[in-house]
Amino acid sequence: MVLRIFAGLSALLALLCNTALMISDRAPGVLRRLGGELVDELSERIDADSGVASAVSDGLPESDLIVHIGIWAVAVILAGVAVWSWRRLALAAVFTFTASVFIEAAQGLYTDTRSVEIDDVVANGLGVAAGTALVAMLDLAWSAATIVVDSVRRR
Repeated sequence: MVLRIFAGLSALLALLCNTALMISDRAPGVLRRLGGELVDELSERIDADSGVASAVSDGLPESDLIVHIGIWAVAVILAGVAVWSWRRLALAAVFTFTASVFIEAAQGLYTDTRSVEIDDVVANGLGVAAGTALVAMLDLAWSAATIVVDSVRRR
């Protein structure tokens, strides 16, 4: 139960961080204080497609596809571990993807340097799908391990 509460709170924190990151021109000072150089490099990479950044940092992928996949996969993994049932996992995945779409759309409304991109929405969906699949595999593995442990105990 403690792990589920921790995962749920972490999922909410991830959603807030994802929102701040995706509309980063409204919260650059806070993000830079929290993340330092990493946030600077990530912001440059995310904004590079809209022509805002003059150069892309070395070591970062040419596309921010992996960033979108990663942050939304982590968000749904945390939510999925917190809810830990098949029905709730599906609801968490739908909620997480819907939130990612709203946040992507908010970029066009609330930011000056970010733009709404369908490729980002697709990447968000891939991240949610990957995270959901991982939670499902964890649940199946946990169930299988429980069955094995129970059968060993009965002998």
